[in-house]
Amino acid sequence: MDVQPDWYDGFFEGDWLDEIALNADAEWSERQTNFLVEKLELETGQRVLDLACGHGRVALPLAERGFRITGVDLSPRSLELARGAADAQGLDIDLVQSDMREIDFDGVFDAAYNVYTSFGYFEDDAENQRVLDAVARALRPGGRFLIDVINPTGLAIRYQERMWEELDSGATFLQEHEFDIIGGRNKAVWTFVRSDGSRSELAHSLRVYAPWELARMLRSAGLEVTGSWGNFDGDELELSSRRLILGVDKSA
Repeated sequence: MDVQPDWYDGFFEGDWLDEIALNADAEWSERQTNFLVEKLELETGQRVLDLACGHGRVALPLAERGFRITGVDLSPRSLELARGAADAQGLDIDLVQSDMREIDFDGVFDAAYNVYTSFGYFEDDAENQRVLDAVARALRPGGRFLIDVINPTGLAIRYQERMWEELDSGATFLQEHEFDIIGGRNKAVWTFVRSDGSRSELAHSLRVYAPWELARMLRSAGLEVTGSWGNFDGDELELSSRRLILGVDKSA
């Protein structure tokens, strides 16, 4: 399965937004938002970084609750949608277009989060480490960070090379997967087939980190793991958990 190294550049501009992101379940998004407020111990007025904020699915509800949100994303269209929604709701939110490796903040955020498997995009582990190093720099001493990715041990239990479903738009969504066991990467080609016969494809490749690998990378960035969960209901992280959610603190 051939996936370009820079697959993420442009991936989130079209079908990802229209067919998946913009149709995210509202109850699920609210549950994530509540979880973040609780586990990051957010207080009104604190500065919070949403790394890979997309169209503002979580950033906007947090801004509504009185937190000072900075959202960073590479996708111009996602940021345009987030900005339009913020303006329509009268919300003050800072939106920045940037590669997540290149964020340039120094000790200004009380908390940060990266959710919806928005980590592991880059082919080299050192480049993914740069993301965590940048988050650590962005946090003030004592700041908190939460990251949410796929749990690879849970993925292995349920792994399917091919699957399909019908989306809300009426399009048929076909997924083909290939897992590189040695490299720890999950590659996928998604095909969207519409009722008029037209089709389009998206391909991506994610480095899927085991819990112990991700914890080691966070420690290398100067972040201490203080909590782990297997879903946004707050259940314990287990081998069979679908999600790998880690909460960390930056040393005071």
